[in-house]
Amino acid sequence: MANNPGFDKGANISNSSRTYHVKHEEQTTSKCFMFCSHVFVLLVFVVGLVGGILIGIFAYHGINETTSCQNQNNQGTGAKTSNNNLTQPTTPQTNNGQCPSRNPKDETLYESTVFAPLTVNEMKLASDILWQGSYITTVDRTPRSLKESYILYMYLLPPRKEDAIKYFYHNGIKPGRYARVHIQRGAEKVPDIMEYKVGPLGSSSNANVIPLTRPGEIHFNSRPYDGVEVASLNHLLDGDMKALAPLIRESFDNATFPEDLFIFYFNGPPGLKEAERETRFVLGFRGFRMIQDADIINLLPLSGTVYNPGSNTSDWYTHSYYYLNQGPYRTVSDLVAEYNNNTIRKVRLPAGYRNKLWKKRLFFERDHSLPLREYADRPGARSYMPHGPRFRISGTKVKWMDWSFHISAGQLRGPALFDIRFKGNRIAYELAVNDIALAYAMDASGQNGIIYMDATYGIMERDNTILRDVDCPSYAAALNTSYWHSFFQKAFDMKSICIFEEDGQEALWRHVSTTFAGGMRNRYLVVRVPVVIANYDYIFEFKFYIDGKLYTVAKASGYIQASFWDEYNPHAGEDKTRDAFGYRISDYQTGPIHDHMFGFKVDMDVIDSNNSFEVVHWKAGDILNALKTQSNITNVPPYFIYNQTRYLEYETMRREAGFRLNYDNQKLFVVVNENTRNKWGVKRGYQIVPLSTAAQSLPEVHPAMKALAFTKYHVTVTKHKEEEQYLSSIYDINRMDNPKGYLDRMLDNESIVNEDVVNWVTVGFLHVPTSEDLPMTVRVESGFLLKPFNFFDTTATFDMPQYSAMQGNDIVENEPTFDACVESNREY
Repeated sequence: MANNPGFDKGANISNSSRTYHVKHEEQTTSKCFMFCSHVFVLLVFVVGLVGGILIGIFAYHGINETTSCQNQNNQGTGAKTSNNNLTQPTTPQTNNGQCPSRNPKDETLYESTVFAPLTVNEMKLASDILWQGSYITTVDRTPRSLKESYILYMYLLPPRKEDAIKYFYHNGIKPGRYARVHIQRGAEKVPDIMEYKVGPLGSSSNANVIPLTRPGEIHFNSRPYDGVEVASLNHLLDGDMKALAPLIRESFDNATFPEDLFIFYFNGPPGLKEAERETRFVLGFRGFRMIQDADIINLLPLSGTVYNPGSNTSDWYTHSYYYLNQGPYRTVSDLVAEYNNNTIRKVRLPAGYRNKLWKKRLFFERDHSLPLREYADRPGARSYMPHGPRFRISGTKVKWMDWSFHISAGQLRGPALFDIRFKGNRIAYELAVNDIALAYAMDASGQNGIIYMDATYGIMERDNTILRDVDCPSYAAALNTSYWHSFFQKAFDMKSICIFEEDGQEALWRHVSTTFAGGMRNRYLVVRVPVVIANYDYIFEFKFYIDGKLYTVAKASGYIQASFWDEYNPHAGEDKTRDAFGYRISDYQTGPIHDHMFGFKVDMDVIDSNNSFEVVHWKAGDILNALKTQSNITNVPPYFIYNQTRYLEYETMRREAGFRLNYDNQKLFVVVNENTRNKWGVKRGYQIVPLSTAAQSLPEVHPAMKALAFTKYHVTVTKHKEEEQYLSSIYDINRMDNPKGYLDRMLDNESIVNEDVVNWVTVGFLHVPTSEDLPMTVRVESGFLLKPFNFFDTTATFDMPQYSAMQGNDIVENEPTFDACVESNREY
């Protein structure tokens, strides 16, 4: 019976006998009780032994424990039933002990898939069209100056929702594939940023270039940073760095620039006004002996600001230098003079300090001075596919266990899923990452008040190739995406998305009773997308469950952005281990507090696009108040034993609104279809369950709060509009005095009853860096569930094999068995 633990007849009878003994003892003498007990225990033993043997004959399916992973002789009995029609599928034959394998991908359909990310070929075609139309003015397509016009970003422009729905569900015309292209027009008399729709991308002969913005609508100073601007900034600062050379050598362990130091510019935002642009910069050690995003863990107390609006770099200048938080000094000469006159505090890093950074602080090599943990030299547990993949990918359309959906991605916003269906029903039209916001607080010149909105920098802006056996299991299938590199004016390819079935090795559901037992092992399909944005690594996951749940997860790892620890900081108190903004976490280093807020577009289509948004209030109060929510009752029925209770109050939202999680006033958020009901007459729906541990705490008066409006709400509901594609604008953090694409603008009081509604979901976590964040932040995460809410008539898993056994009836069922085999090394 060791291999059939879910049901043990002997144990169940023994439990019943305990109840019998308690009652019997009250009516008999101690002597009679002892005699009866011995007889009864003997009976229990005999019945349990016989019952256990019988149940074992019917239910035993265990794998021979002596079978090794090289063995092909495990002969399971399969799923047996006498009361249902489930049959055991034929077991594929192994190939010399290797697990059966098949490629789940049909990549020939990639570019013909409606939502597939743009390919390198399509990006080249779009750039050729723009080049031929004189939209690009660079020499040899290689930008060397901000006074040229060149492509900043390029990604798929999804079709209008109405057109896609007609194609997928009503035999409409297949939408063409178009690129959305951002062009930095520095060659114009009045420079600006323009966005264009380019395509269809089948060939250049019938392609069009359609403006999506008006000339001058996006101010040139609202542009994202790019390599051309950084090169211009470096050139401008070259003279200042030479003037600072003696100060740098004395302060920072005999360091020289640029051999040992780099300049970090991305301490956003670049000023407060759209018409201006100021870039704060901070010096840092090159721990890797080259410019690396990881090196912002090594920033130093020397900073300044570049006034750099427009495309004419001869008008740019530096100002507001700080050293050890002392300043501002109008020019670098003013700072050097004060330093040489010994009128300011100085820092002297110990000799050899910077040479220790690579090993001691930066690189994630195992500490060989420590002994290995017990058995750490042995391979860890693994999962594999004994029958090969159970999912199929046609282009970028995925099918698995009655789920189907399309995968997409773009370099600014990141991964997205479209046309998500379960058991033939549409659940959502679009589920997409939209933006990531971080707000830092620290006592450091050049770094205080940092606000990042990562879509501005590009969530999939750089090579995010997946790491096999780290990001994804070796058996996962991988899909390519492409991104446009503005400095090289060229598209690059990368394997950035992996898809695989995962074994949760736990129960999706279970129950063990006195007469029966059953359960289902939890398995789910995972779409995982790791991305790198400077120092931080994010991993986005979409998990599809057998019962119709969809779990969206955002995880963070990588290096923190640190600030310099000043032992004699006059703002710090007597406790030198922490200050108002975080803890000391290493030599000359503090970890500034910040948050990570992930914004998602969740365009639910429950059955179709005519949906409503219900808020189910979870309340507590008097019995009479609870009953009055449903009727005009005036008296409390006598069967209530308390005067207080919990109850639900139902509200259909009539107008667009945003909501914050509040555990003193809890709510359930449900998208329902008013026109379809389940077997019990209840409106079919899906619940949105934010699993967030953070909320926005910045006050409304903060200059960035309009641009960051999506972080104020955990769930927002609006009416679908094509022009409201995203919950933020990539330009607004660079034009905080004149934002134009923020979420609050969408909340214009439109009716949302029985309409095409869109939810915008924000989840996140607070990060207080501690010493455990060095050198690497170990994964932290947040997310949300999309959960069936009266969508089905019953639990939606009983069309799958499961474990079940019943005493006294010939019902014994198990999952399909398989021959033990060696996992394939093939990569898909």
